[in-house]
Amino acid sequence: MKRKLTFLLGLLLCYSLFSKSQTLTSAHFRISDREKGIRSVELNINNTIIIGLNSQGDISYIEEAEGALPDYTSDLEYTDDGGSKLIANQKIEYYDHFDDNKSGKVKWIGGIKIDYNDNFDIHDPKGKIKSIGNIQIKYNNAFDIHDKSGTMKSIGPIQIKYNNVFDIHDPADKVKSIGNVKITYFNAFDAQRLFGKIKSIKGNSKKIYVTK
Repeated sequence: MKRKLTFLLGLLLCYSLFSKSQTLTSAHFRISDREKGIRSVELNINNTIIIGLNSQGDISYIEEAEGALPDYTSDLEYTDDGGSKLIANQKIEYYDHFDDNKSGKVKWIGGIKIDYNDNFDIHDPKGKIKSIGNIQIKYNNAFDIHDKSGTMKSIGPIQIKYNNVFDIHDPADKVKSIGNVKITYFNAFDAQRLFGKIKSIKGNSKKIYVTK
């Protein structure tokens, strides 16, 4: 009985902490030799949930973080409504048909509200993920005249920069920096066959890291 009570208290504490605020434990960005911009992003939220974003700004997967909530969170449960499930004891819910622009997209992960750009965001790309709880995601828009519209500009405090018209010798629209991580490419001073390929990624840390 005592063990069961401890288990239930643990669940309640976890839900309370998870729903109040979100901490970006780490962010893993993937870039490419061939493609411009960001290929995908993997966000570790509160060291509990992994949220994967694709290059279009959509959630591609949600997983339990490795080692999160040990001993009682290994199960994955699907409910009979076909639109909800439990991951790390957090219920996943979706926008319904009343939300035209967001229908079918993830709406809640436990106590975390997920929002997307819609018709009220007149300067921003529609349908792209806008926020994960208190973590804001921003994109280059019509006001960013030197950058490609629709590319990811920031996730929370992590700023993302791209090669633009001022980087005359470098491949256009390639990711230049993510936070303190700097990316360089083979450019106009190198062999033509190498142009645009990644030359170096420097400044990776446990919190923010970039790979191919």
